[in-house]
Amino acid sequence: MQMQPLQNGVLPESVTLWVDPVPRTGYQNMAADELLTRRPESWLRIYGWGRPAVSFGYFDTATEASSIFPGAVEYIRRWTGGGIVDHRIGYTYTVTLPGKENLMYPPAEQLYLWIHGALAEALQQSGVHCTLLTEDAPDGGRACWASPVKSDIVDAAGRKLAGAGQRRYKGAVLHQGLIQQCEPTDGWQVKLAHALAPAVRIVEGAEPYAGFNEELEALCKSKYETSEWNDESHGRRKPSGRA
Repeated sequence: MQMQPLQNGVLPESVTLWVDPVPRTGYQNMAADELLTRRPESWLRIYGWGRPAVSFGYFDTATEASSIFPGAVEYIRRWTGGGIVDHRIGYTYTVTLPGKENLMYPPAEQLYLWIHGALAEALQQSGVHCTLLTEDAPDGGRACWASPVKSDIVDAAGRKLAGAGQRRYKGAVLHQGLIQQCEPTDGWQVKLAHALAPAVRIVEGAEPYAGFNEELEALCKSKYETSEWNDESHGRRKPSGRA
């Protein structure tokens, strides 16, 4: 499968790959993704979870998430939209595109097709038989994996293997995705990075750039750990985004 290009030639010339070695809390993972969205370069972050976690889209609630996926230690509101996702299995990744003056990225539908096209290519090269879904499947409810939508990645039986949510921030793009129900071979992360951009820079260690950990702690305290962020009334706003 060839990666689907974005219209208007808007593609990152390079992407920085960071396989985050720290199993972070849910709050820390959300803050880390937001911090990368503020950077002037494109990022691909692959990461894990320090505690059994379920995340839910910006307009959902922890109550709803825990009723669908009970028994987790953390129920975390994401900055992106989308459905309710169990992170106790699978691989989590984030793609960010920087905000730049006089640059407008294509609509979300095209970005999904581009990123998931790259991911499908990387998975196929890593031993996973998969394809992009061409239309929405029947609605299975708020659990993200019960309702595959157009441009999600599925196997031959129609099982959803990868989905995501997106958010725009001051012209930048945050794409948070998950891979489940398949086991790609080692090195799929590098293959995905090369499918996203012609040039790949790899960073290692607990800090992708100097000062990251300090910024992470500050953003957790000022936003993701606050009562305002975790207030259940958040979920009664008008929904937006996709599952």
